[in-house]
Amino acid sequence: MTFPLSLCCFSVNKKIGERKSPNPGYNNSAQLESFLNKLAQAKDTIVKSGLKDALILHHDEADGLCSAALAKIAIENLGIETRLICLDKLYPEVVKDVEGVARRLVVFSDLGSGHVQLLESQNRSKNILVILDHHDTSESRDPLVHNLNPELNGFSGERDASSSTVAYLFAKTVDPSLVTFAPLAIIGSTEIPGEAQGLNKVPIQDAEKTGAVKRTPSGAVKFDGAVPWPSPSRASSILNVLGSVGYYRGGPQLGVSACIKGFEKQILETAKGLEEERKNANQRMMEKIHKEGLSQMKNIQWFHARENYKGMSGKVVGSFCSYLSYQRFVNPIKYLIGMMNVPPEVPGWGQLPSPLVKVSGRASQPLAKMIEAGKRPPVSRILPDSCAKLGGFGDGHTVAASGVFPVGREEAFLEALDALVTTAAA
Repeated sequence: MTFPLSLCCFSVNKKIGERKSPNPGYNNSAQLESFLNKLAQAKDTIVKSGLKDALILHHDEADGLCSAALAKIAIENLGIETRLICLDKLYPEVVKDVEGVARRLVVFSDLGSGHVQLLESQNRSKNILVILDHHDTSESRDPLVHNLNPELNGFSGERDASSSTVAYLFAKTVDPSLVTFAPLAIIGSTEIPGEAQGLNKVPIQDAEKTGAVKRTPSGAVKFDGAVPWPSPSRASSILNVLGSVGYYRGGPQLGVSACIKGFEKQILETAKGLEEERKNANQRMMEKIHKEGLSQMKNIQWFHARENYKGMSGKVVGSFCSYLSYQRFVNPIKYLIGMMNVPPEVPGWGQLPSPLVKVSGRASQPLAKMIEAGKRPPVSRILPDSCAKLGGFGDGHTVAASGVFPVGREEAFLEALDALVTTAAA
């Protein structure tokens, strides 16, 4: 199966040697002011449009759920009704469908940045499109497309801003009283390792002012007072498992509800059961890898989970790859690739033409430094390009990306990826 719209599904390709802007930090007032102006312009466009319906498409992990909740809160604050669809990937068939009906507001939370041209080309109903994202992207010149990605203002999407922070800043632009939801941005930002920097400092500072968080003696952030969420890291873990492991069982809906209303007992119990499922699946996968090893090619090392994660979204293989990238038996200068089979079902939307292979790529720290120095191509370039050669697509960050392609094309994908590393590095 090939995607009918694959020719429209462009990926963001950063050329080898092209480096991201250095971390500007929150104190770079010019860049911050420029970004906040974009948020204000988007709000004004929405208000002036008079639209009363909105669809929010969002990713299936903690950052995606938190940003979707924040977007929902902000948009409903403007008197617009919302409907949410959770996606593991931004499938072209879904885009064509949702952008082809009666004109409305369509919001993309924690996805969309890597496919700006696709969103523009399929916007037949002249919808207002708002992208709240932090993945690698390109500028849009279409006045109907508001690509609210801080990377376009000199911030790093890998270090300075999560999608939840972007959505929070948009919500605060809509109504300053929504500062009470700053903890959601803090939860969504936990996927970014290390101490908060850049724009991710903003919700922490706001939450400190409202008394929602306090600093521990070690400097860590702790929720305080009547905040209806567990610790940032625990809340993130719960949302990740609800969104990915529970993807086909209403998990994302429970996660968004938890973000808005609090983590009720039923949600905590559901998450606990899903965590046990994931733990067992990861153990099976690790035992298989320890027994058989990773398959090796010149530039890449890979495994195929096949049906090991059956019933879960493709996000779980990416999470497993992230964990695996820190293991000693993994070659630190080869790209790590993980694959799994995913069904054609998209909950809340319908069926894709056929089953797919979800692929995730990660770079261990030594390889990440080589990528940063321009000595190796970014994962966000080579993985999407390799998927596209087979009628699929992909997107992501410099050192972590994912994509999909038709079942049965695994060997062709791996050969294309391995060859692309060689030619890109030449």
